Amino acid sequence: MLVAVNSVYYFTFKSTLSTLNGIYRVDSLLSYAEMLNLGLDLFALTYKPNSILETAFNDDLEIIRTEKIAKLSLVTDENTVIYIPEHFFDTIPDGSVQKYFRLGLAIELGIFDDADQLSTIRNEVEQIVESMAGVANKTVIYTVSNKWLTTTDYADLDAARQAAITRVRNHYTDKLALQKEVDSLRTLIGYYENALKSGE
Repeated sequence: MLVAVNSVYYFTFKSTLSTLNGIYRVDSLLSYAEMLNLGLDLFALTYKPNSILETAFNDDLEIIRTEKIAKLSLVTDENTVIYIPEHFFDTIPDGSVQKYFRLGLAIELGIFDDADQLSTIRNEVEQIVESMAGVANKTVIYTVSNKWLTTTDYADLDAARQAAITRVRNHYTDKLALQKEVDSLRTLIGYYENALKSGE
């Protein structure tokens, strides 16, 4: 048998069982005698549900008695279990299968009086995500919950936020500072350009 118990493989089976092709975990490897001792009817479990006649099963019995039968569970639904004799394997099972993760990113940012205040952050996050993951325009600003506050309470909350912002120095704050400096230099360059033109 070309597979190991508790390992995951992509299986392709011969045409009579090709509808079962997929990714399975190998739960166990059984002999036909072991299946009989467990009260498992290979014909009823594998041949009949796949419209393979009992005469074909009887013809296969000689080889079935000499090979292993893989008990496989579907990785996406472990309640789906199949028993496949080795001679039904069409190719060597592919053991390069790994679990991959479909990821998302959610950040609770606190209470604001205007969602448009987050547009700059959204643009920054979108640029980072696109440069790292190749995914564009997927950032959504959403409301976690609503909270009613007096204007004084909100002003206190916002003041605490602004104080926290002034204590933070990171890539984002450095970039904002540099952008302000660039804007200031552009204004200065524009002033000198105009001064030179007026002197002509």
